[in-house]
Amino acid sequence: MIKRILLAVDLGVYTPYLLQHAASLSKQYQASIVVVHAVQPLGSLGHALLQTYLKPETRKVLTTTGMDGVVEQIRTKVIDILTDEYMSGDMELPRVEGVVVKPGEPEEVIFDTAAEKQVDMIILGSCSSDPSGSHLGAVSQKILGASKWPVYLVPYPYPVWLQSSGRNDERRL
Repeated sequence: MIKRILLAVDLGVYTPYLLQHAASLSKQYQASIVVVHAVQPLGSLGHALLQTYLKPETRKVLTTTGMDGVVEQIRTKVIDILTDEYMSGDMELPRVEGVVVKPGEPEEVIFDTAAEKQVDMIILGSCSSDPSGSHLGAVSQKILGASKWPVYLVPYPYPVWLQSSGRNDERRL
């Protein structure tokens, strides 16, 4: 029933952990994996920061290279992470069917890619690195609320915001 899995990654510290879950399910179901990463567009604040802090020649390179260059660099980073996991023995790389990196809002990119690649399941991490109190990230909430595909939500083993605070009373499995 599960032949193709879409793994949504944000390239955060728990990306290898998500890859391990995807690899395990992939092996169990003999399913292929499509990895997707969304590159969120810069808002007005991002553009203002670039104007303020980057030299004109650096800004020119960015605008000349454009989003295509950024997307390709991120795609290379995703492939490097996959290769590292494969080399460490945690994942069978041949199960990875492809890596998709697209500009856009994460939930839109995830749903578009799921439809385009005709996946049977979406895997993503459950929480955000936002210490505001909500442990379920905004993207996860949107995906869970609107997905027409089954969603496998991976809880992170130890939230990032607790590592620096020294608190360990909220550990999660």
